[in-house]
Amino acid sequence: MRTVLVTGANGQLGSRLMENPGQNSLRIVGFDRDELDITSPESIAEALKKHQPDAVINAAAYTAVDRAEEESELAHAINAEGPRLLAEACGTHGVDLIHISTDYVFDGTQERPYVPSDVPNPMGVYADSKRAGELAIEATTGARWWVIRVAWLCDTRGQNFMQTMLRLGQSGKALRVVNDQHGVPTFARPFAEALLKLAAQPERVPSGIWHYGPQGPTTWHGFAQAIFEEHGMDVELEPCTTADYPTPAKRPAYSYLDGKPFADALQLPQLHWKEVLRHEIEHG
Repeated sequence: MRTVLVTGANGQLGSRLMENPGQNSLRIVGFDRDELDITSPESIAEALKKHQPDAVINAAAYTAVDRAEEESELAHAINAEGPRLLAEACGTHGVDLIHISTDYVFDGTQERPYVPSDVPNPMGVYADSKRAGELAIEATTGARWWVIRVAWLCDTRGQNFMQTMLRLGQSGKALRVVNDQHGVPTFARPFAEALLKLAAQPERVPSGIWHYGPQGPTTWHGFAQAIFEEHGMDVELEPCTTADYPTPAKRPAYSYLDGKPFADALQLPQLHWKEVLRHEIEHG
């Protein structure tokens, strides 16, 4: 039985990893930030020594995209320095490292699905910090590693776009949702299942950067529309542009990730995002 250490275990993705969907061959040990600080070499060393994992899944991240513009040091500490320290420690001990990254490493100017070999061009502090984390892992040799990029992570619980829409949709007021950003909603539970399959069967996927996500793409407006339809809610929904809602950090206009090669390597089902949405509402 392989032991997997999960950082950020109380987060949206981490909590799904801790539920261990689909992998009975793994022993999973989870740490929240209070228990394992990935910016502390001592904290990492202590956790690896105590639990002697076969793999680490780094689900710890600084994800406040707009606030990062003012908290650059903190964002880089968690998203860049933390992954570097994890990679060094995993390399020293021969532990597999699976790290989660983001579609935001791209500027969103192309009009075809992004593949891992496309050249990143991060815009803003959050995007910069995530790309720096990728590069730090890539530069640290000594163990197997995988960087898995994912976009528009959401869930049927917690704080995310889907839950915000359901809350606002009950107000009875008309909603305006951005219709010029293209990507695909990715649910945390099936993503956790894929990551655990990788941790259990690492020989299936060569080390490197990979993309995960269902088939799509759509816009935030399209996603909101589907959420209300699946919940049988009659909500007045108007499309608007990114320019109508300026934010401190720029968002990529197109960041649909091609997840097919990763899905094929792990023999994961490749479903359309609307199918996944329906399944998660019913079973998630």
